[in-house]
Amino acid sequence: MHQPKPRTAFTLIELLVVIAIIAILIALLVPAVQQVRESANRTQCQNNLKQIGLAFNNHHDVHKVFPSGGRFWSDTLRIMNGGTPSNYRDQTWGWMYQILPFIEQENLWLNPDDVIVGGTSLYTYYCPSLRFGVSVPYTQAGALPGTMRAMNDYTGNGGTWGSWGSLNSGGNKLDGPIVPSSNFSGLTVKQSSITDGTSNTILVGEKYTSYQQLIKQSCNNDQGWVDGWDNDTIAFGSNDGAPGWNSASTSPGYPPIRIEWGGPSCALVFGSIHSSWQTVFCDGSVHSITAGNGTSTPASFGISINTWNALINIRSDPPESINMNEVH
Repeated sequence: MHQPKPRTAFTLIELLVVIAIIAILIALLVPAVQQVRESANRTQCQNNLKQIGLAFNNHHDVHKVFPSGGRFWSDTLRIMNGGTPSNYRDQTWGWMYQILPFIEQENLWLNPDDVIVGGTSLYTYYCPSLRFGVSVPYTQAGALPGTMRAMNDYTGNGGTWGSWGSLNSGGNKLDGPIVPSSNFSGLTVKQSSITDGTSNTILVGEKYTSYQQLIKQSCNNDQGWVDGWDNDTIAFGSNDGAPGWNSASTSPGYPPIRIEWGGPSCALVFGSIHSSWQTVFCDGSVHSITAGNGTSTPASFGISINTWNALINIRSDPPESINMNEVH
């Protein structure tokens, strides 16, 4: 009797079914992988902020004050006293430079070459959901030939309102935990200065950088992490560059905003690419803001203006004005 030959290949229909099943599995798997990756990135971002908060408090242990916000962006060279960098009193570069010895980067802090220091990317200063290792040519303010600047994704709390164009009370409220170099602002901030309590005051948070600025540097994404009292490293509760700004005396506040394609390109504002904005408080604890009792703009993370202003200010708002249900 004739025996039928066994099949050695799939039929076209069977092949199409297999491809369809694989496509469905991939479609189900990719979002899960992306979610896991984002969760890991968010955790790393929180850890970066934790390290920054610890560095601030270790700086306080050594110097008895928090690091300063430095001086003008146009001071492209830091101040060195002999072979040692100057400190919070008159340093031109900002707080990210001043905490280097406390994030295991003392050799970089001591390196005498300003171009090398300013162009060195540091993992601690990047949000992994956005980027890492971005260093760009820098030609502003008479910078030395070949100068590179490494970028950053975190910014310090300069207080209720202020401006990069001033280093004293003429242009700044100076009620945040970070103030310009004391020889110019006339101030230093100690833990005891924070009468609202270190556990009720924002220290450093994620910085707003629009998607356009990730492609082409401008304003709050061009000076890099060595920047002094300027857009790259300082933000305020309400600002002269953000939409909805009225004036220093009348602005109700400007909470963090979601990173998007549009939005402000030259503003001293907080923001995040994550589903929640992440911040470290002055006591070193890390928190996030996801929802609250209302926002000033649709793009803002949800936090009431009263709570936001209280978290930004180190001394004027009583702690009971803070709704901690809005902070996680």
